[in-house]
Amino acid sequence: MAKQAKKVTPKQSGTRKANTLESITGADALAILEVLAARNENLAQEIDAVAKELFSHVDIDEVAANVQMELESLHVEDIWDRSGAGRDGYVDPGDAALEMFDEALKPFQDEVDKYRRLAMLQEADLACRGILKGIYDFHKESSTEYKQWAVDAPCEYFGIVLDDWKKLFATRPPFPRMSAFLQTHCPDWAEWGTKSLRSRRP
Repeated sequence: MAKQAKKVTPKQSGTRKANTLESITGADALAILEVLAARNENLAQEIDAVAKELFSHVDIDEVAANVQMELESLHVEDIWDRSGAGRDGYVDPGDAALEMFDEALKPFQDEVDKYRRLAMLQEADLACRGILKGIYDFHKESSTEYKQWAVDAPCEYFGIVLDDWKKLFATRPPFPRMSAFLQTHCPDWAEWGTKSLRSRRP
């Protein structure tokens, strides 16, 4: 006599669903969302709406504090590990320090790019300003030994982020708003920052 299939109760079904959600990785979740969005246009729109809702809160001071904290966490010992003679040639300590600065800022710059791709211009604008403030605060307040080997990095990357901000806008960027922000939050660099933006308009 054939065995009957075991009946799944609602409680068991819910447990299985929970176990699935707890087991999937970020890459798994992305793959699943892509399949669901491709199958159902309404669901694709819902996913877009939820994503924008989740990412809609950007606080300049919070971003700045996180940027400063990340830069403060860079250690001079890591410069020694990356620099000097190696299999691929000699690496200057200053270049190693600059590379570390770049790596520390990349997650924050990736966030700006995420907002840009989601057409969340206001959030991208706020995130850029938070990064600028974080770099400036690090430049003014940090006394880490690492900073002595990356003297030019804050100013250089400040300019890079300013350019990233400018590229967010398809038409004329709101220069007066950025100029006012720089005057308030980055006063020592406000003049050259504003001149830099206006001299390299899209």
